[in-house]
Amino acid sequence: MISNQIVRTCNGCTLCCKVMEIDELAKPPQQWCPNCAVGSGCKIYSSRPPSCAVFTCGYLSMPGLGEHWRPSKCKMVITLEDEGRMIVRTDAGHPSAWRAEPFYSELKYQAQRLGSRFQILVQSNGRTIAVVPDRDIDLGVVTKDHMIITAELEGGRRWHVEKMMADDPRIAGHKINQWIDVKIDP
Repeated sequence: MISNQIVRTCNGCTLCCKVMEIDELAKPPQQWCPNCAVGSGCKIYSSRPPSCAVFTCGYLSMPGLGEHWRPSKCKMVITLEDEGRMIVRTDAGHPSAWRAEPFYSELKYQAQRLGSRFQILVQSNGRTIAVVPDRDIDLGVVTKDHMIITAELEGGRRWHVEKMMADDPRIAGHKINQWIDVKIDP
C-alpha cells in the first residue's frame, strides 16, 4: 500500500534545541542546549531527557504544513498541545518571523477556521501573543501558573482572550490551560 502521508525528518534542523525550555537540564528557552551539535543533532540522543524524548515538532507531525514551515528556514518551532492549542515559538534572533508572509496569513486562516475552542499562541521575546481572527492580543509574560481563556463574542465578530491566574476563583478546580467557559466582561 502506498501512503500519501508526508514523511519528514529533522535533516540538520536543531532549532527546537534552542527555543524550547528543558526542565530536566535547567535549560531556559532561547539558549542552545549544551548537548546540541547545532545543525547536526543531539549528542546524547539515546539518553536524552524525557521532555525531549516526547517532544513532537509540528513541522514533522503536521503534513499539511508547507516546506516553508521547516524551523531551520522559518526560524519558528510549532508544537501542538492536547488542550487544543498550537504554540509558535520564534527564534529570539527573529522575533517577528511569525508576522512575515505567508506565515501570518496562514495563522490567521487557522484562527478563523478553528474558532474559540482552539488557541493559536505565539511566543516571542518572552511574551505570548494570541492570534485570533479579528486581531492579535499581547498577553505579556505567561507562566505555567496561568490559564488562557478564549471567548468568541458577537457571533464571532469579536474575540476576547485573557490570561488568568490558576487560583482565580472563577476557574477554581480546573487544570492549568484547560478550556473552560467563564463569564467574560470585555
